[in-house]
Amino acid sequence: MMMDKPWLIALFLLAPVLVLASPSQSSAQQPKMDIKLFAGASATTFVSMLETGRIRDTFLGWQIGFGPRIRRRQAFVEILFSFNRWAYGFQDVNEFGVPFTAVGQVNSFELPLTMGYIPYKNSIFKLFLYASYVNHFNTKIIATLTAAPEFGGEEITVKLKPKEVDFAIYQAIGRVGVNFDLAMFNFDFNYSISLNSATKTSYRTSYHQLQLNLAYLF
Repeated sequence: MMMDKPWLIALFLLAPVLVLASPSQSSAQQPKMDIKLFAGASATTFVSMLETGRIRDTFLGWQIGFGPRIRRRQAFVEILFSFNRWAYGFQDVNEFGVPFTAVGQVNSFELPLTMGYIPYKNSIFKLFLYASYVNHFNTKIIATLTAAPEFGGEEITVKLKPKEVDFAIYQAIGRVGVNFDLAMFNFDFNYSISLNSATKTSYRTSYHQLQLNLAYLF
C-alpha cells in the first residue's frame, strides 16, 4: 500500500519548494500565483477482481473546488481542494436475510498535490502538463434501500459510513492530466488510478476516474 511509502508524499511536498526557491535572475522570473475556482463532471469505474473474473461498474459524478496555482518559468505547482459527489449502487442482503437494492450518493473530498510543466505560453494561451498525488477521503454515503418485490418492496433512506459498505476511508490516487488557460478560463482533463484498494474487502478493487473541469482564474 502507498501509505507505507511516506517518501512519495514527502517528494511532492519538497519539489515545489525546490522549484520556487531556486535563484532568479530577473523580475520576469518571479513566481506568479493564480487562484482557481473550478467545477466539473466525472466518470468513476470500480474494477472488482473476483475469483470468477473482473466486474466493472461505472458511476457518474461531479466536483467543485478551489486553490492556488504558482507558476515560475516553465514549471508550476498546485494545491487544490475539492468536494466530490458521485452516484453509487449495489445489491446486498440485510441481517434478516432480505435482499435489497441500494441507490445513492457518495460524498468525498480530495487534496491533490500537483507538479507540472508549461511547454507553451503567451499572453492569452498557456498549456500545462502535470502529475498529481491525490489524497482522497470518502466521508458519507446517502442511499435509498429498496427491498426485493417478494419482500414488499419497502424503501428507506439511510446515511452510511464508508466502513459500513466496505469502502476505504482513505485512498491514495495517482493522476495525470493536461489543461490550458484561455484568457481568464482554464480547461482541464485528467485521468486517475488508485494506488491502493478502493474497498476493505478481501479482494482488490481498482479505481479509475476521468474528470473534465472548467475553472475561472483570479
